[in-house]
Amino acid sequence: MRAAVERGRKARRGAHVKLSDVAKKVGVSPITISRALRNPEIVSEDLRQTILRTADEMGYIPNLAARALADLHNGIIGVITPALHQHGFAGLMIGIEDCLRATEFRVQYSSTLHHADGEAGELRSFLTQKPAGVIIAGAESYRDLLPLIENATCPIAHITDLSQEPARLVVGLDHHAAGAEPTRFLLSRGYERIGFIGRGTDIRSRRRKEGYQAAMREAGRFDPDLAIGGNEGSSTGLGRELFARLLQRVPDIDAVFAQSDDLALGVLIECTARGIRVPEDVGICGFNDLEFSAFTQPTLTTVQIPRYEIGYRVADMLLRAVRDEPPGEDKVDCGFSIIPRGSTR
Repeated sequence: MRAAVERGRKARRGAHVKLSDVAKKVGVSPITISRALRNPEIVSEDLRQTILRTADEMGYIPNLAARALADLHNGIIGVITPALHQHGFAGLMIGIEDCLRATEFRVQYSSTLHHADGEAGELRSFLTQKPAGVIIAGAESYRDLLPLIENATCPIAHITDLSQEPARLVVGLDHHAAGAEPTRFLLSRGYERIGFIGRGTDIRSRRRKEGYQAAMREAGRFDPDLAIGGNEGSSTGLGRELFARLLQRVPDIDAVFAQSDDLALGVLIECTARGIRVPEDVGICGFNDLEFSAFTQPTLTTVQIPRYEIGYRVADMLLRAVRDEPPGEDKVDCGFSIIPRGSTR
């Protein structure tokens, strides 16, 4: 109880504690405190620890709004993503934060939940706060974003399908190829009636579906009834439901290319429930190489996306732009890998 009261007192004091108060307590100038908080590497470790401890004890809270007025930016890197809640974003997020952790910048996230009409609003909201930079991690459309990007006073980097508009500060992959190559892989294993299961509403899924269709046409195996999707977010339950519906539509289906490992797991569970042998009767290929895919029975063949590398490289690219350093490359294709496992022949 006493600790809670003390924290409450500290919080109330923090609202009135100024930078100069912390400086006086430590016995250094306010500019030294400011530099230590913004660029900790420029002061000694002992002094930095003393400043941080004193600021914490006094309840000092930096005023980012005031800093933004005085400086070129507020020290924040904004990240706009369509799906902060999805498993696939975790690797990107860790890569971004690992790259920026030792810097003076902090990360702030915003999720559009795949609503394209909200992307421009989120970017506009970030830009009004004078961020150091922004990462747009998977925009659905650049139609409304491009005018804001062109007039932004900070660098903006992008994680995209490489067919999209941004020409610089871009890291991503070719999702059309990421749909075509796994389909060709399944064809090479002797599967012929290959279904496609996916959410299908965002640009990356649409590009992968187009790649799947192109590969099936090349092989003379294209059938529009083999593709099925839903508007809900990817889940194991949705995978079971979509595969059950696909079996009703195409009983002789012999493989499935699922647009997430969650969906692929649902297909595997539905096969087990129906006594369908995997990979003999039906082959399954997922997408994203989530951790569990290597531990199912049988293990899941999947498409591995270097999510950590993508996150790290886009953050590094943005950091170089913020510091007016050469970016190295303007557009980076991080590619993908097919991971063959037990769910395919």
